[in-house]
Amino acid sequence: MRGYEAGRFSFNTKGGRCESCEGQGMQTIEMSFLPDVKVACEACRGQRFSPETLAVRFKGKSIGEVLSMSVDEATEFFSAHRSIHHCLTLLQDVGLGYLTLGQQSPTLSGGEAQRIKLVTELAKVKPTQTAPFPSRFAPRANATLYVLDEPTVGSSST
Repeated sequence: MRGYEAGRFSFNTKGGRCESCEGQGMQTIEMSFLPDVKVACEACRGQRFSPETLAVRFKGKSIGEVLSMSVDEATEFFSAHRSIHHCLTLLQDVGLGYLTLGQQSPTLSGGEAQRIKLVTELAKVKPTQTAPFPSRFAPRANATLYVLDEPTVGSSST
C-alpha cells in the first residue's frame, strides 16, 4: 500500500534501515583507555530500522518485532505461510528453535552455523503430504540421500 519494495525491509539498505546506526542496532562508544562499549541505538532502540519502516505492520507486528522472535515463536506466527513455516520447522527439528530470526551470523557458534547450512540444503526439498518413502524398499525417483558424519577431532588412548 505504501509502495515499498522488499529491499526496504533489509537493514543493509538505505531508506529502510536506521541511518543513525546504519542498521546495526548498536552504536559503539569509544573509550580512551578502556575497551569500546556497544549500546543500543537511541534512534531505533536496537530495532535496526527507520520509523517509517517500523510503522508497517504484519499481523500487528513490525519487522523489528518479527526479527526479535525466536524460531519457536515464529513457527506459530507464520503457520499460514507454508514455505516459511517449512523452513522454521526444519530449524526446530535441528534444535535451533531458541535462535532469533534477526540474530547476526557472527554471533552463531560453529555448530549452529553448520545446522543452518544443513537446513538451507534440506529446505530445497518441498514438503509433501505423503511420507518421503511410500515403501520401505521403494524410494522415490530422484530422491537425494544425505550421509552425515561427525568426525572426531582426535582420540585419546588410555
